[in-house]
Amino acid sequence: MLSAVILAAGESSRMGEPKALVRYEEQTFLETIISNFQKAGVKKVVVVLGHAADKILEIVNLDSSELVLNPNYRRGQLSSFQAGVRYVLNTKVEGAFLALVDQPQIGANVIRNLARVFEKESDKLILPTVSGKRGHPPIFPRWLFPEIVDAPLSMTAADIIRDHAPRVVEVEVADERILWNINTKEDLKKMKNKLRD
Repeated sequence: MLSAVILAAGESSRMGEPKALVRYEEQTFLETIISNFQKAGVKKVVVVLGHAADKILEIVNLDSSELVLNPNYRRGQLSSFQAGVRYVLNTKVEGAFLALVDQPQIGANVIRNLARVFEKESDKLILPTVSGKRGHPPIFPRWLFPEIVDAPLSMTAADIIRDHAPRVVEVEVADERILWNINTKEDLKKMKNKLRD
């Protein structure tokens, strides 16, 4: 079984409001991402909240997912990933997607394709690529969970991937949206314009 760990704990200072609550089409970013993973067949969706958690919980219905609160969210993105991985560590989950709350544009088809590869390569790190450029969401196999949980917070998820380069499987998905991050309102405007083109 695969899990998704959605990181929605940051302060979103450049966006000016919690990214989880920014609207994407008919839903918030967070609702869209949860829906995309569920449409792709990922049954265990874990949402990590921190900054503005109460406000997010007032607006977003998380009944179909599982909630983890990261009191240490100010210590960086890895601390939130650690909180999510720690939550699934004692379950039967065989791997975990790392999903960022500022990437609602990554659809269920991409997620489903990565999951299919993981079914055959469940001891590998799975990374989507477009023309050789790595994007999101990566899948981390279960054997890496203890290392993720114990990693110093000076590290990033990218550092962990780099440390295990021989165990990486790249999956070409031919969808440049895996490379997009939406950090500002201007980024959101540009993305909407690209999707209209």
